[in-house]
Amino acid sequence: MRAPRDIVAALECVTSIFFSDVRHKNRAAFILCDELVEMTCKTKAKASNHQLGKVGFHSLLCDAGRTAQSGKCDFRTRRSFVHRTRNDMQHNNAAATVDDPHCADVILDAVHVIDHCYPGASAEFSDGMKVLLRVIGLHATNGNKSKLAAFEGAMVNNRWGGPKPKIRTVVLPVSVGHRRYSGIVIHSEYATIEALLNRVGAP
Repeated sequence: MRAPRDIVAALECVTSIFFSDVRHKNRAAFILCDELVEMTCKTKAKASNHQLGKVGFHSLLCDAGRTAQSGKCDFRTRRSFVHRTRNDMQHNNAAATVDDPHCADVILDAVHVIDHCYPGASAEFSDGMKVLLRVIGLHATNGNKSKLAAFEGAMVNNRWGGPKPKIRTVVLPVSVGHRRYSGIVIHSEYATIEALLNRVGAP
């Protein structure tokens, strides 16, 4: 079942921020991801009940039709914690942020919610999005860190755009394969990124 286009577009926005080089990118992606989860649940609920009025986040998660389990961890409890953290970040602490693994976790959780509300939706994602989610999976808390290191090494050592041009000594080269600058190529070189992921045996 395909997810509504606006939900997929919101996910694309979150992944673009995660792979960008803007300041506080993880904070922005984290907050937007929480909003994405809420929007997904509300969209699904309103599709079943067109008269649905204002519904709180916790009520949506408690709805038996939209409550999901993830392994041994109660998904609803984790999502409630993320929502509280997001509210604190957005309304009480302008400097608060999260690290890469926790940001990656909430992005994958959002995909889990989309799949729960629209079964099999992630299988309908574009090939590019599927590649990005594989990379995000390596960054997650439970991601394989040895394969992440191997992938990042392959990214740095890959020859992007042909032979490296000669540069003046006063110009600092930008290693587009580096995590900080990966956004330069990761949204356009899907085939190469996928080949590198496969080379290092990433899931």
